[in-house]
Formats: sequence, structure tokens, C-alpha cells
Amino acid sequence: RVAITAGEAKKKKKQKRLKEAKDEAKKEILMFKNNQEAAFQEKMAKSAGFGDDYTAQINKQAEVDAQNLDSCLEKNREEVVNWLVGIVADIKPEVHRNYATCGFAA
Repeated sequence: RVAITAGEAKKKKKQKRLKEAKDEAKKEILMFKNNQEAAFQEKMAKSAGFGDDYTAQINKQAEVDAQNLDSCLEKNREEVVNWLVGIVADIKPEVHRNYATCGFAA
């Protein structure tokens, strides 16, 4: 009976060590999870602030680009209109090349 009791004691001691190791592992996992969550929240907070800054910067650059386009439009409007009117109004009557090759030409 003493041998069985010693075996049971070893078994209980081993189970106790396993339970302690399991509890310690759970604590470590929880600490790791909390650290990762805190780091993630910190990154999100930083990126949220950066996003607002970045959006404002993009909007400012878009406004500057729009003003530059408007000034170029006003500066070159007359020249472009005259160029387009010149191309459209300059009519040079010619016989189409297919007309001559199909036997319609006299």
C-alpha cells in the first residue's frame, strides 16, 4: 500500500506542476495579448492623427493645383481658341484616295 501511495503522490505532484505551468502560461499569454493590444491601439491613434494631417495636406495641394490650372486656362484661352478655329476653318478640298482608285474618276 505504501508503494501505491508513493506513486499516487508522484502523480499528484506532477499534476500540480502541470497545472501551475498551465496557469503561468495563461498569464504570459494574457500579458502578451494585452501588450499587443496596447501597441495596436497606440499605432491606430498615431495613424488617425497622421491621416487627418495627410488629408489636409492633400486637400491643400489639390487647391493649389486647381488654381494653377485656372491661371493657365485664363492665360492660354485666346491662343487655344484661335488655334482650334484655324484648324476647323482651314478647309482644303481634296479628292479622297478611294474615289480615284474605284473608277469613279473620269
